[in-house]
Amino acid sequence: MSIELTNKEELERVLSSDEPVVIEYYDPDVEGSKIFSEVVKELGKVADSRLIFCRVNVKEHSALAEGVEETPALRVFYKRNVIFEQKGCFGNPKLDLMVLRRGIRAVFESIRLSLKI
Repeated sequence: MSIELTNKEELERVLSSDEPVVIEYYDPDVEGSKIFSEVVKELGKVADSRLIFCRVNVKEHSALAEGVEETPALRVFYKRNVIFEQKGCFGNPKLDLMVLRRGIRAVFESIRLSLKI
């Protein structure tokens, strides 16, 4: 399940967590965002339950999407720092899921985080 972030206070609250935070940045009018949202939902189903999944609608809440230049996009934060970022998608759900899982897993391993992704 994803938390829909709508204000800075909510964003600050999740980023202050001791657990990694996955934030999907999407535009509901962009077809790629719709496809990517399904991929992120699948990722959430297989990921460690300690991961916090959130979403930001960049059209309605652009202030929460600082530095996001295109949608869809995904960032993983740990201790308030971006440790992984993906911009755009391939448009192939299986490929997108595989790339996300491998990329995030590699980053987790590099910082010695033992979380299933």
